[in-house]
Amino acid sequence: FKTEKLDLSTNIADKKVEGVTADDKDNSGLVAAAFASLHNIDTVNESKPSPKSVKFNRLAQIDKQISNAADLNTLLVVAENPVVSRRHALKMVSVLSEWTNSNKVKLADFEKDTRFLKLCRILSRSSTHAIGSLTMAEDLSTVLGITGDDEAARLITNLTLPQMIKVMKALQQKGRRSTPLLRALSHNITNQTEVIDLKKSADLLYAMASLNFPDPVLLDRICNDVISCLPSNEDKSAVVNSITVSLGLLKYRHEPVLSAIADWLQQHIQLCRATDIASAVVTMATVDYLPPTQSTSALVETALSLKEEEMSKSSSWLDLVFALLTLNKADRHHLESTLQPDFIDKLLSAGEIPIPARRKLMMIDAYLSLSHPGSLRLADHISVGVPVLHTKDKSLYVQSIMDTFKSFVSADAFLKKECNSGMGFLYDAEFAVDSKCHPVPLEKAKNNKSVFRIAVLGLDYHDMTRKTTAPLGVNQLYTRLLELKGYKVLQIPYTEFNPKDKLVSRVQYIESKLKLIISNQGQS
Repeated sequence: FKTEKLDLSTNIADKKVEGVTADDKDNSGLVAAAFASLHNIDTVNESKPSPKSVKFNRLAQIDKQISNAADLNTLLVVAENPVVSRRHALKMVSVLSEWTNSNKVKLADFEKDTRFLKLCRILSRSSTHAIGSLTMAEDLSTVLGITGDDEAARLITNLTLPQMIKVMKALQQKGRRSTPLLRALSHNITNQTEVIDLKKSADLLYAMASLNFPDPVLLDRICNDVISCLPSNEDKSAVVNSITVSLGLLKYRHEPVLSAIADWLQQHIQLCRATDIASAVVTMATVDYLPPTQSTSALVETALSLKEEEMSKSSSWLDLVFALLTLNKADRHHLESTLQPDFIDKLLSAGEIPIPARRKLMMIDAYLSLSHPGSLRLADHISVGVPVLHTKDKSLYVQSIMDTFKSFVSADAFLKKECNSGMGFLYDAEFAVDSKCHPVPLEKAKNNKSVFRIAVLGLDYHDMTRKTTAPLGVNQLYTRLLELKGYKVLQIPYTEFNPKDKLVSRVQYIESKLKLIISNQGQS
């Protein structure tokens, strides 16, 4: 039989309909009924509302209640509604923020209100589960973090000092590094007239160290308050220890506060634990600063008398010995104690020895072998495979130094780059010059006492202390170890060498540093 092809390219409406069958009439009736029903939707909905529309009306009603709220209680009553959404909670908190900023209400009026805490929990709820009951500080940090930078900053101005510190602690515990929020907190804490006591100072410093937020103005304020509060502290060595450790972690070389801490520890030596003394020495070694006082000298003597058994763990003993070495105060028996097989076994009993600890052991071993030939040596397997790499930022800084050196020594025969010291650290370059600063091939420089072998150490921001800018203690130890190997060390700190300076200026800087090194050698 024969079938007609459908012309899909032609609009059906363009065709002439010649007749209408009974089936066609039925279909047209259904279509008409369907179109008619569209006009009755509103009527149907009015007679029997759907669950979705009911919920929508409730949400709209809540929006209206929030907008019409004229006082604190009227607003918080809305929070009692069982269908308050995250959007509603945020809207109510924003209103509270505006009211506190305009002094219409005070934070103390609602901060402990269960309805406000409910809003906080709604805002802190993740997509999969609700966080359990939160402390007040956590609630505040959540609210401050979610209301936006401007609202948060305004709300912070209404907090008391203890409340701001609680928020800072809550951020630290959550690991939330909200820079605008931290800046607002730092600014407002710094401007408080109330003295920050030792406990609050310890909490703040620990939070700042954990969040890597070394705000210089707040740090200075805290240190000054610590100095004023220390004399009245008669029995709390733990809080002093916490402050000391955090200052070390922050690499903050505030010399007056370090001196005050040394004085306090020595005056209360009977009260102090071995860990308190060790922590102070480790921090002073980190920032390479020993206060020039009798208290400090006595404190170092006390540290030298400590025994491994007095430390809470073997790694703490290693940290103390390494700190004493960094300060150039360690005795030979201290150093050798860390290389003993039984001590290494103690370190291994806690698992694989961390890379930083292995690097410390390598430097202790190198110092002993260079200064006390024939001393006990570190087991080879400890130093095998220890990576010594620069960070990306450090690599960029070192590269700019190497680009400058091309004006002095360009051939590989004269300059060696990225040198592994074999002592647990890298130095950036090695070259040799004669007494007139003329380059000498490295091969000819070997065993030639008339030639100066130069080791280059670039020091970027992370290699320097804060507050008083100076090389970290560990970088000074690198210098001493290289000098023991016969090098003259050319330190190039970022505070003196700017990669953006003109090449001529950079070359002149390095030339002047080189001449200074050689002239000092001539005088000695």
